[in-house]
Amino acid sequence: MSSPAELQKTLDGLGLGFLFPILSRIVTDPSIDSNDEDAVAKYIEADTTSQDAIKKRFIGNEGRVKAGLQPLPPKEYIQAEQSYTQALKNNGLPQGFYDQPGDLQKLIAGNVSAIEFNNRIQQGYMAAKSAPQSVKDQLLNLYGITDQDLAAYFLDPTKATDVIGRDKNSTLFSRQIQAAQISAQGQTQAGIQLGMGTAEELAAQGITAAEAQQGFQQIGTTQELYNPLQGEQVITQEQQVAGTFGTNAEARKAITARKRSRQAAFETGGGFATTQGASALGTVGQ
Repeated sequence: MSSPAELQKTLDGLGLGFLFPILSRIVTDPSIDSNDEDAVAKYIEADTTSQDAIKKRFIGNEGRVKAGLQPLPPKEYIQAEQSYTQALKNNGLPQGFYDQPGDLQKLIAGNVSAIEFNNRIQQGYMAAKSAPQSVKDQLLNLYGITDQDLAAYFLDPTKATDVIGRDKNSTLFSRQIQAAQISAQGQTQAGIQLGMGTAEELAAQGITAAEAQQGFQQIGTTQELYNPLQGEQVITQEQQVAGTFGTNAEARKAITARKRSRQAAFETGGGFATTQGASALGTVGQ
């Protein structure tokens, strides 16, 4: 009589080890030698339950057939899956990205070779690495998004946003990148670290990286305006940003009033002797 271990070994050799729970009855069938791959394979071909399970397990073959390709034998199918998951692991992609059965079946159905898949990952990394370091720093600071997450995004924006666990929408994830670009300009031009809410608010207002650069340059070159003199109230960095970019009317009024007050003092010899203070500080884009 055959043993369960013998049957499992034979099924594994056929690439069908997952069928053991279905075919465990073979062990008690004296007419079948569990060590004989041909005999076990023949039995499987005639077993409807086994065939249904095989079809479900190797469903990527349906896509191959529809595309006019030959279905992969179980062993080759499994080897292809392993090559994909190994490539993901070797390149440090986030766990859960393109390593689920449904993801792998799409690659197999599309006849994507292990080399091509690895090249796609590398291209994603190149795209991630080409992003300015200041922007990547802000993505990490604001959202905890790493270079690996970025590579995943460039490979498949929709899938990556699901895995990263943020907005399950590639457009909204792009908004996060836009927010990071704006925040990077705040740090570079004015030494201001924006919070996630402020950065996203500016992104939602449609502020571009170029407009952010302009606005934060204004803030950076007019800091004398924000150093309060005796009797003046403090204009916070939050107000500076909101007023400069026009996201808060009261903050904008406070900046305008301060500018006019300083200009008036300068014109009457009050000592605000800096051309920077006399420069315009209106809303970006005006």
